[in-house]
Amino acid sequence: MELVAYLATQDHAAFTEIYDRHWRSLFVYAQIILKDKEEAADVVQDIFTTLWNRSADLNIANLKSYLLIAVRNQALKAIHKTNRADVYAAELAACFDRDACNTDDAFNLRELCSIIDRAVENMPATMRAVYIKTKYEELSHQSIAEELGITEHSSRTMLNRAMNSLRTKLSPLLSLLLFFCKI
Repeated sequence: MELVAYLATQDHAAFTEIYDRHWRSLFVYAQIILKDKEEAADVVQDIFTTLWNRSADLNIANLKSYLLIAVRNQALKAIHKTNRADVYAAELAACFDRDACNTDDAFNLRELCSIIDRAVENMPATMRAVYIKTKYEELSHQSIAEELGITEHSSRTMLNRAMNSLRTKLSPLLSLLLFFCKI
């Protein structure tokens, strides 16, 4: 906490100490998420650059948590920018398909499925119907549009909104799953 106070005054020694204490663990965390050393190093460097540039404006209660969340968010943005989200989703699914799942893994998977189900249940009715018909029933947008009495464009838009809603609600969980599954 003392280091954060010194950092707010642009104390270079405090920044150096924070950097030395946290760089390695943040790099490892970013590398677990990104699977790329250079990209992980870039993410961590960006976090520390932002920390220094905004240090006078930041109100940080828990520095380690702040840095971990910042790295997670920056890494997920990097994944999204490079359109690798589908690859990571497939790897995540493979994590749960392994034969070596133990009771804890099965329980955690059931809990994750329950969280996803609750998120889907909380969607507006038409959006929920479009999501279910697309993902579970594997219907085309044209079929969904005819069945629900909406346009094909509306079907696509509602699916995009549903997926964005799920990403927003589940992104903290997904980064933890990536970490614990060691994909």
